[in-house]
Parts: sequence; structure tokens; C-alpha cells
Amino acid sequence: MEYRKAVLSDSDRLAQLRVAMLNEDEDYSYQFNTVLFDNTKEFIEQGLTNGSSVLWVALAGDLIVTMCCVTFFTLPPNDWCPNGKTAYIGNLYTLPDFRKKGIASRLLQLVIDEAKNYECARILLHTTDMGKGLYEKHGFEQSPTAMAFYPFGITPGK
Repeated sequence: MEYRKAVLSDSDRLAQLRVAMLNEDEDYSYQFNTVLFDNTKEFIEQGLTNGSSVLWVALAGDLIVTMCCVTFFTLPPNDWCPNGKTAYIGNLYTLPDFRKKGIASRLLQLVIDEAKNYECARILLHTTDMGKGLYEKHGFEQSPTAMAFYPFGITPGK
């Protein structure tokens, strides 16, 4: 297994993997999947270009079998994040045939290390039931969810 940082030429495949990940729990329409793909590809390309995101991938030969993204942002400093530097881990996804082999755990540690290099005082993520144990193994704890407002009326699943 080869582990490396993603590059711009990976963006199509990474966007495809994210759409596959989201469709494991929900059967989205072709139209919605197209929007997800296009927006995800743009997000990946922008993040890689401007340094706001780092993606790590695991490859079996030429095939990307696992991906994980960490995105960096800054909030006003406060008591739970004194420097305001925050990382969000998302899109940790492994193709079904490659699960339970430690690959996702290795990528998660690589993106945690990236967040530490950026001096992030807090690392956030959302998880599925399937991924909860992995994150707990790496020291993540459950916290209350944030409230959300959708100013354009586009809510998850629509």
C-alpha cells in the first residue's frame, strides 16, 4: 500500500469516491450526484491550490482505495480553542474490499499530524456509526452537534 498526499490530477477520482461514500447511506438522484461531484471536485481543487485543505490517499497499484481530507479554518479564539485554529476532517472513505485492514487508521493519523503541523487547537469531524470506533481509537470524543440554518432552502437530501 502506498500513502501520499493527493495532487490536482487526483481530483476527479476523489470526487467520485466522495459521491460513492455519500451514496452508501442514501440513494441520491443522478442530478444531485452530479451537483455533488462538480462541487466536490471544485472544493478539492481549490483546497489543494490555496492550501486550505490537505488530502491523503492510499493506493493499491494505481487505484485510490482510501482518501481522507483535512480542511483548515480559524474561528475567534475562545476557551475551547485558544488560538482559534481549527481543522475539520472529512471524506474519510475506504472502498469496501479494502476495509478493516488498518488503511483508514493510517490515513487518519496522517491528517491528524497535518492538523498538528498547522497548530490547530481543535479537530472536528462528523461520523457514521461504522466509523465511530476508529475515531474513538484515535482519541476523538462525542460532542453535541451544531445548529444549522439553510439560507437558500437546500437541505441535506434535497
